[in-house]
Amino acid sequence: MTGDRLQSAWRYTGAELWRPLFAQFADAHPDLPVEIVRTLLVRPRGMATIFVDAGRYSALDALRVDAATYLDSVADARVALRRIKPQFFVGGRAIAILLADIAVALEEYDSPNLEAAYRTRLEQFVGRHMLPYRLDCAPLRLTPLLHGEIDGLYQSLLARTAVSPQLKEALAGFENAWQRQSVDWSQINAKEAIRTASLLAENMLVSASAGQENEFSRALTRMRNGNRFPSNEFANIFDRAYTFANTYPNIRHPGNHAVVKRDLRREDAVLAALVFVGLSACVHDLCEDAG
Repeated sequence: MTGDRLQSAWRYTGAELWRPLFAQFADAHPDLPVEIVRTLLVRPRGMATIFVDAGRYSALDALRVDAATYLDSVADARVALRRIKPQFFVGGRAIAILLADIAVALEEYDSPNLEAAYRTRLEQFVGRHMLPYRLDCAPLRLTPLLHGEIDGLYQSLLARTAVSPQLKEALAGFENAWQRQSVDWSQINAKEAIRTASLLAENMLVSASAGQENEFSRALTRMRNGNRFPSNEFANIFDRAYTFANTYPNIRHPGNHAVVKRDLRREDAVLAALVFVGLSACVHDLCEDAG
């Protein structure tokens, strides 16, 4: 989905990220190449897997075996970094995770200048290659964009979280679920992303109609009766999307296996997220209008 472009762009990280950082901080932090390579090659339990399985690429296998050697000197670390190829990663999202892990590693230097320089160069890198990610801060990470204008709507929701703790919590839940399905695709993770997106839309609808928790149907009826929607068809989108999330097995409820035509695909999770996030943003505007 969003991974291929970032994976392809990895080949430019040497010229656009690492070498400029190494040159800028050669005096203050001469061991910086070692720390970058350590984050690449030393992945303790609990850290996400970023490389493909052993046996796929002999060059990668050699790097793994000789990891300690490459961490002995700055020169050796630079050599190891040059030998990391895009195809070694399990996907673009693995690289996004790595770049966030490197940000955490740089915090150990307790150098605001280094952290700011990395953030700036990473932001330039994302923009230069038009990567479908948003650079978030605190913590620094690359969040996969949803899609075009819908991601713009999502960002407008993020901007409103300062005055809405409930919205902030709902968005955080969705982002965590979305990250999981982006990194580790599975039926379970895809359904969790759809479920949390549907809950986000439900919360917005209930708020807009002055309803109570878990009163989606009554909230929808109140919105219809109050002519809050631009048309009944708009309201029907809510109804149909919500029905899908409730009836497809194990998204929100056990569901109905009779409705299943096939298992979910990656594009299904994307499409459902687009619908629910888009609806959430639109209804949040209705909440503000009502206020």
